Amino acid sequence: MVRDEEDKPLKPDAVIIPGASRADDVRNALAQLAWLMDRAYTLPGTKISVGLDALLGLFPGLGDLLTGLIQAGIVLVAVTHYRVPRAVAARMAANVLLDVAVGSIPLVGDLFDVAFKANTRNLALLDSVEGARRAGAPVRSWPSVLYLVGIGAVLGIALLAVAVATVALFAWVFRKVSQ
Repeated sequence: MVRDEEDKPLKPDAVIIPGASRADDVRNALAQLAWLMDRAYTLPGTKISVGLDALLGLFPGLGDLLTGLIQAGIVLVAVTHYRVPRAVAARMAANVLLDVAVGSIPLVGDLFDVAFKANTRNLALLDSVEGARRAGAPVRSWPSVLYLVGIGAVLGIALLAVAVATVALFAWVFRKVSQ
């Protein structure tokens, strides 16, 4: 991988390595896609990197739908090709759903896309699974379970807040109409 002066990956190498396995080829393709979606461009005068996810997200609805499909494809490859554990696959899917859901909110979602980088997060999860397998260590699912519980709690609280606000709004309208 090409790295900058801070030793951060800039762009995956597109070099074909003789003797590389199919798994390595798939991993490199996923790395290139994650880079393109999350970090392909640097905003001038800053160290902030953006990819097609943030740029396409500027087109309400359609852009988020398209990038969500690409992100779902990355998760699908991870699940089918690498056989990641269910908890990790669920965490990857939650990253995609969170990115698409928050990303669809105008302006806030665009800033979220720049900061969250779901594809890079999912690639890191895949790398941690593969690293554990190569080391002969068990793949830890507990952090993914905690992450999913946390996401579920936040979404549950948000849903409850929306429900309370909706009931309060209907009660207020009902009182105004009945006066």
